Amino acid sequence: MRKVIDKKTACMAVVMLIALICILSIWPIRMWTSVLETSPGGDILSEREEINFENTLMQQFVSQYDRLNSIDVYIDEVEKGRYVSATITDEFYSNLVKVYVDTEGLELPGYVNIPFEYNMEVGKNYYLKLEGCRSKYYPSLESVPDGSGYVGSVYVNGQERPGRHLAARYNYRLPISKLASVKLMAMIIMITALLEAFIYLYFRLRPGRNNLVTVKQAIKTIVNPLIILVFGVLMIMVFPLKIFDLRVADIIFYEIGLIITAGMALYAVNHKVIKHEEGVSFWENISRNNKLVYIPMMFSMAMAIWYACTYMNDLYDIYHTMSERRMVIWLLIMIILTFSYKEVVNLYNLVWAIGSTIFGIHYYYSHLLPDTEKEYDLHNAILKYGIMIVILGGVIVLNLIRLVVNAVKAKRYNEHSSSDKRLRLSTYGFAVIVFLAAIVIMRNTRWWGVALAVIFTVLYIRLFVWKNRADWIKIVSGGLMTNFAISLIFSLLHRYFTGYVSGRFGFLFHTVTVTAEYFTFMGAVAAVLLTAKIVALPNGIGVKKVFFSAWKEIILFGWISAYAIFTVSRTAILALGVCTLAVLIVTSVYHKKQFIRMVAVMVAAFLICFPAAFTLQRIVPAMTADPVFYVIDDADEFVRGGASWGNSNFMCIERFVNLFSDKILGMDVSDYDYPNDYYNYDMNGNGDPYLDYYGNPYEGSDEQQQKYGYNIIESDDNMLASTHLTGAEIAVLALTEQPNEYVDSSNIIDVLSNGRITIFKSYIQELNMTGHDEMGAPLPNGEIAVHAHNTYIQVAYDHGIIVGILFVIFIVFGMIWGVHYYRTDHAKEPLALLPFAVIVGFAFAGISEWVFMFSNPMTQALMLSIAPLMFRSLQKK
Repeated sequence: MRKVIDKKTACMAVVMLIALICILSIWPIRMWTSVLETSPGGDILSEREEINFENTLMQQFVSQYDRLNSIDVYIDEVEKGRYVSATITDEFYSNLVKVYVDTEGLELPGYVNIPFEYNMEVGKNYYLKLEGCRSKYYPSLESVPDGSGYVGSVYVNGQERPGRHLAARYNYRLPISKLASVKLMAMIIMITALLEAFIYLYFRLRPGRNNLVTVKQAIKTIVNPLIILVFGVLMIMVFPLKIFDLRVADIIFYEIGLIITAGMALYAVNHKVIKHEEGVSFWENISRNNKLVYIPMMFSMAMAIWYACTYMNDLYDIYHTMSERRMVIWLLIMIILTFSYKEVVNLYNLVWAIGSTIFGIHYYYSHLLPDTEKEYDLHNAILKYGIMIVILGGVIVLNLIRLVVNAVKAKRYNEHSSSDKRLRLSTYGFAVIVFLAAIVIMRNTRWWGVALAVIFTVLYIRLFVWKNRADWIKIVSGGLMTNFAISLIFSLLHRYFTGYVSGRFGFLFHTVTVTAEYFTFMGAVAAVLLTAKIVALPNGIGVKKVFFSAWKEIILFGWISAYAIFTVSRTAILALGVCTLAVLIVTSVYHKKQFIRMVAVMVAAFLICFPAAFTLQRIVPAMTADPVFYVIDDADEFVRGGASWGNSNFMCIERFVNLFSDKILGMDVSDYDYPNDYYNYDMNGNGDPYLDYYGNPYEGSDEQQQKYGYNIIESDDNMLASTHLTGAEIAVLALTEQPNEYVDSSNIIDVLSNGRITIFKSYIQELNMTGHDEMGAPLPNGEIAVHAHNTYIQVAYDHGIIVGILFVIFIVFGMIWGVHYYRTDHAKEPLALLPFAVIVGFAFAGISEWVFMFSNPMTQALMLSIAPLMFRSLQKK
């Protein structure tokens, strides 16, 4: 960044970089798209169908491409009201995405564009369902020409209309054609060449202006205007355009969030990178050569945890196997990166690599499933990953053999170095090895425990002999934070922040329970990073210098804390709070008079970052319009498409405050009354609709009489979110209003914990010395539990009481040893509290959830973090 170059070189490099980005956006990223209009080709007839509250039309069609942009429906007349309700359903009539289209001001009869921006499966059957939305309108039908196989029958109230289609055009969003891509790339290359020639001639004619600049100055010159432009445009979109919301509170909050985010970005680009006299740096003291190794190690660790996260989202064994093998591949790569050059490049590895690769290719094609077999692609991918694991594992096994041989020789000839004699397995390390051996011996049909024990034992052996083992905590913290950065980018691009069904943001996961576990250990690491920065500063230093020194850690902790709050999960908030408090207490014991300052900075970090995180998570995924929904995601059908950036069923301030007050504080603040069909309601009055369900005046209607006379709940047609629920919400309420049959209703704790006390008792009654083959215990109603919702009980149930005791020792002793490690090493390693913090998070989360399993990201974080505790010393000698 401090490298000096002339302005001509800087300008030419910037032009080349912009051109490269543009070309990559065309291919292979393929961001540039066009809309292809398709039509069955029939003639519009005089026949039309009446659609209102009672009459529904469904048109079957087959998706031709994987992105449905919109459907143009020919509407002959809108007799009453102004909205058209359109829904895409699957072949089983389940609602996928729903849209209200306001026809006010449109020229009718004519085509009405219904935007969806919905990802579809090519060749699959779908239905377009038209309904009334306090309206009455008439879509036209068309004749059925030959060759219209992708458009099926049309049904009105379940009755087929033979020889007729809905008069409609189906529009798909596609990447631009290959020819158009080539032409566009050629144009970019020509413009780039002209600009490069102009820059060259300009500075040749004016050599006095070709001054020297640093790389950072060149970057600042380009990036600063881009930041101002991007955030300026976003702020204009928020207001006065009001694209994302119409409400004043949300507009103000989003503007504040964008200003804060822009400030962070500008500071990150423009701050002076200097070595402060006070404080500590986690990265500056590492040599360049080591950084070149540590960065891929961190990335490998991050990807291993990424696939552990995907494992938690998978619902079927075949997907579990695929995610697990990908995770193992990245763990093996991480271990290999601890090898020295000579340990990687040698004759043994060369022979193994060539031989195993040839045999692996032969084995792969010999066992490849043909495309006629069910799930052939998944099975073949699993086979490929298994072969890769064998190849990588072989390299590690060869290294271990050489280490053993060298150790035997060294012992025989008494060639131990003084540093080797001082590095020994710690008491806690011995406890870990005993526990790992126990879960292998008492595995009871479970092979994941064997994989966990083998891989992490190999890792600890490698760290024992690795000359840079003293930097392991920095690598772990960097790997975990790299995973969070990757996950955050994915979330901002693909995970909608929805207000319904539950409104609890799952981040990468389909359940907030796993999300809570994830943010527990991420928050623990962020807390350690931030406190280490703070306590390294003198007591009397000003607030300004604290923020200048620790701005990255402040943003990191604030952002993670904000996302933990988004889950509206007691588990997430309580677990993160316990971890943070534990870190603060232990740090304060050895750094006097720092507690208040640490707390103040953490609170400030959260308050600063919350509006920024909320705003970006609300608006960026809506703009990219490429949402990822999991099979059991709870987002309702109004926000499953990508066309409605301002849909009121996205999360908003009022909805979030109500949720948080209800779920966390137990307070009923106010009702949330804001419909999608905004113009159907008197929003400035009492919120009543102008029209009834049939599009007639609401005043004096049966609906009004029912509401105010008999006080019955209306249908979900009006979408007033406080008292009138979406279809998805009704489904969730049906599952959650009634407690599980096994819940002890006389025990308030059992009711509040959703039956966990009953589950605990059922598992404890079944405990024995040898464990069980199956992880589920019978409940009082005869049902078999999925798991114990308690890690300690589950381990004892799976592997036997003795192993359960060893597991408790493994955790409790780990916390004690973690404090001991911090006490003895924090002066040399500022992040020495990281193992303790992660163990505390794991221990607390394990009380109410099952978190110990090879492919659980929390288990991965735990086993990676405890490595420094395995040995008596990890200093470089």
